[in-house]
Amino acid sequence: MYKLAIIDDEHEHVKGVRDYIPWERYEIEVCGIAYNGREGLKLIKECRPEIALVDIQMPFIDGLSLIEEVNTLDINTQMIIMSGHDDFEYARQAIKLKASNYLLKPCSAEEILQAVLKAKNTYLEESNKKCLLEQYQSVFPQYINLLKERFLISLLDNNLQNPSSFFKDISSYGIDLSDSPCCTAVFRLEDKDKLYTQSTNKEFDFLIISIIEEIKKVCTDKYPFELVIKGNDIVFISSGEFADYDTFVSLIQKIYNRLSEVFEYQFTVGIGQVVSSPLFIHKSYSQALAVLENSIFLGEKKVVIYDDRILEESFHYLYPFNEEKKLLHAIEAGDSSSIREEVNNFFVTFEQCTNIDNNILKKIGITLLNSMMRFCSEKNIYNDALHQLIFSSFDEIINAVSFESMKAEINKTIDKIIEHIHNTAPINKLVQLALNYIHGNYAREISLKTVADELFISASYLSFLFKQELKKNFVDYLNNYRINIAKDLFKDPRLKSYEIAYQVGFQDEKYFYKLFKKYTGLTPSQYRESVNIY
Repeated sequence: MYKLAIIDDEHEHVKGVRDYIPWERYEIEVCGIAYNGREGLKLIKECRPEIALVDIQMPFIDGLSLIEEVNTLDINTQMIIMSGHDDFEYARQAIKLKASNYLLKPCSAEEILQAVLKAKNTYLEESNKKCLLEQYQSVFPQYINLLKERFLISLLDNNLQNPSSFFKDISSYGIDLSDSPCCTAVFRLEDKDKLYTQSTNKEFDFLIISIIEEIKKVCTDKYPFELVIKGNDIVFISSGEFADYDTFVSLIQKIYNRLSEVFEYQFTVGIGQVVSSPLFIHKSYSQALAVLENSIFLGEKKVVIYDDRILEESFHYLYPFNEEKKLLHAIEAGDSSSIREEVNNFFVTFEQCTNIDNNILKKIGITLLNSMMRFCSEKNIYNDALHQLIFSSFDEIINAVSFESMKAEINKTIDKIIEHIHNTAPINKLVQLALNYIHGNYAREISLKTVADELFISASYLSFLFKQELKKNFVDYLNNYRINIAKDLFKDPRLKSYEIAYQVGFQDEKYFYKLFKKYTGLTPSQYRESVNIY
């Protein structure tokens, strides 16, 4: 039953409201009556009714003052004002005090009943909302850490849904990062795959948790920092004074020394450069990952700092970007003969040079495997078996005794990728031929009619096949393909934007800029700035 309090100095009116309306029929009971505001306030405090009918003009405390007083209490009572005065100021104050309704006397029993029933429904809705909110609040602490970790991972991956609300979000998640320079370090267990197979899931999780606790022991509460488990890596993010590079590197070295003392496992730590704000932390994180992936070529040091000069010399001026691009496109097309040709083209430079260090060659092979792994993931042709194969190939390349054995290992991996593509992504033969033509001639002037003529079919039929097989039209596919190639070319800092535009088939540089922004959301210069390749 819902409790109703009647507070009015007119005795006959109170008696009529109490006795004339069959309240029980509506699951309502009159819990008490009061003939002045002072008694009314006492009644509400003691009875805590869901609904109260309150007259405005009463001795001691008037109706509006009574409502104002009740609003300060922890009592959710729907207040219905009754007044014999058709005064706008009274009505305005009642609305301001959030009264449920405002009735003018004399009012009929039906008017009073409908006002009370409306107040009852309002009370029920508010109670349900409050109950639901309390339920959310009770379980929220269980999920806050999960939400926080997801947010930080999105930050590291440069995949925030709403960057404009960033600092509001980090506050709501309890993330301890200030709007100041930031830096990252990535702690990685060596031989983690072997370690994982030798341990149960719980044992491995316990090890990761233990490592995190040791890291926290070394750090103090003086400076803000966050720790994120990302895959099998532990990412350390710091801002404020810790992000002073010398201070940060010194701290990371101290943490590394501590972990080496406590645990019998070997660690490697990659440190990225300082960025101006937590919003750009993905750049520092990408740099930390880059030095980890190349750490075996940067000496015996286990705490490795990102250095543009070292990585530029070992990657940008030695790695065959164009040949990698052509090889990946050949793999996507599934043309075995083209793939073999592109593999040979990829390695031909190194076969002719006898003075390249063997470690550099191994690094080239590992980088190519990384590119193939990203390629498979982007094309949704990745599975556990392929994942395991590529990871085992990393070990084979690192332990390769000759250039030929490394090349053979890469060929084996490519064969498995092609096999998986053929097994999971059958496509109309004519469409495949059209794609092959596009992949081989994208730098030239191409139209739907050009390709259709090459296949001896009508342009309208080829257009139909594209929409049926690829769920997009010919022009969209061609533009998207050219833009993806352009994105790869932007990894090479030696190429100018207009050169890249011409290389991917755009004669109009302004049109290329417009399309690039359309397909990537960034201008060419913004995209090049955001790319962090070693």
